[in-house]
Order: sequence, then C-alpha cells, then structure tokens
Amino acid sequence: MYRQTRIPRLRASLWVSAPVESDSLAEAGPGASLILPDGCMDLIVIGGQIVIAGADSMARTFHGSAVPTVGLRFDSGVLPQLLTTSAGELADRVTPLDGVIGGRHSVAPDDGEEGAASVTGSVRALLDKARGLSDRALLDPRPMALAERLDVRSGSSAQTVTEAAAQFAYSPRQLRRLSAEWFGYGPKHLAKILRWQAARDLIDAGRSRTAVAAEVGYADAAHLRRDERSLIG
Repeated sequence: MYRQTRIPRLRASLWVSAPVESDSLAEAGPGASLILPDGCMDLIVIGGQIVIAGADSMARTFHGSAVPTVGLRFDSGVLPQLLTTSAGELADRVTPLDGVIGGRHSVAPDDGEEGAASVTGSVRALLDKARGLSDRALLDPRPMALAERLDVRSGSSAQTVTEAAAQFAYSPRQLRRLSAEWFGYGPKHLAKILRWQAARDLIDAGRSRTAVAAEVGYADAAHLRRDERSLIG
C-alpha cells in the first residue's frame, strides 16, 4: 500500500510505503519492485537515517523493508537547491544526508520500538528537516519552469529542448549543463522521462496505447514501447 500527501509549501509530496507487495508497474522478484524514473529526488528515512535518493535515469530495483518506509518526494529541480549541491553528483544513487550537508540526520525510534523509527517519528523528522532547509533557501524558479515546459502534463503543449533553450535565452550546450546540475541529467532525457510518465498515467487510466502515443507526442505506439523499454531496462 502506498499513500501520498501533497505539501505545497515544500513543493513536495509526503509518501508512506507499507511493507506489502508492490503495486508498481512491474515486479522484480519476491519482496522487490521497480522504482520508476520521474525526474524527482527524495529524502527518505531508511534504518533510522535520512538519505537522499538521487534522480533515477532509469528504473531500479527496490528491495522492500520489513517496516513502513517514509519519504518526501520534491518537485523536479527543488531538492538540489535546498541542499546547495548539483543533482548530477547524486543521480542514480542513495546518499546519506550527513555526507552532503554535514551534521547528523538520524531519526530516533519511539520507546518500545525496535529496529526502526515509527512512521510518526519519521514523518516529523522529515518535515522538520525539509522546513529548515526551505526556510534558509531562496529558490531559483528556472529549474521548475524548465521542467514544466518539458512536461505535457503541465496543461499546455510541451516544448522541445530547442524551443525551451530559446525561451530561456540559452544555447543548447548551456541548457544541457544547467539541466545536469538541476535534475541529474540533460533536458532530452528529462523530457523523455516526463513524456513517458504522462503516457503511463493515461494508460493506467484505461486509455489505449495507440491513443496515448498520439496524445503525448510519440510517433506511434511502437515509439512509446521503445522509450518504455529503455527506461525500465
């Protein structure tokens, strides 16, 4: 079971994943599931420690925990700014928060609980940490604006990378460099992930692959399947 709550002030969603069989797109073996790329980064409590889950360039296997897992998934381009670090240095890996911003960032278990912090304690610790980081940060709006321009779910037609670069008065080379800092990979890969996520949302809602492919800008359903395979692995 997976529960998610939007927290607008933090530009993030709080999620709790219970230790049950995954409802992800695909299973990766007993007790394991696939974490799908979405262009976002998370703060997660694992083993009583707060860690950073960098943006995934493709799906990765997650081996479930015996206790509920709690995390904060930040909008694309937000968490690197709060941490004052490059998303490229954190992409495709899990890194202890201690090693990025210094200090100790652990979650003490409740009295009588063994092996893991309670969900309530984990939620409180994550929200307190995120609020502290947000209060001292002045967010640059450009990363979020770029992600919105490349995302067909934003309510308007997604721009191509060339169009987005022109909109920001950047050369394609400048945009690639900035995108790697903001998201962990270049704008073409981010656009690929966002389009596939948009397609997946519609497919999950019962739409046919052929109709979805046309709606979100694929050449055809075969193009959609190729992108899906390249992202899932």
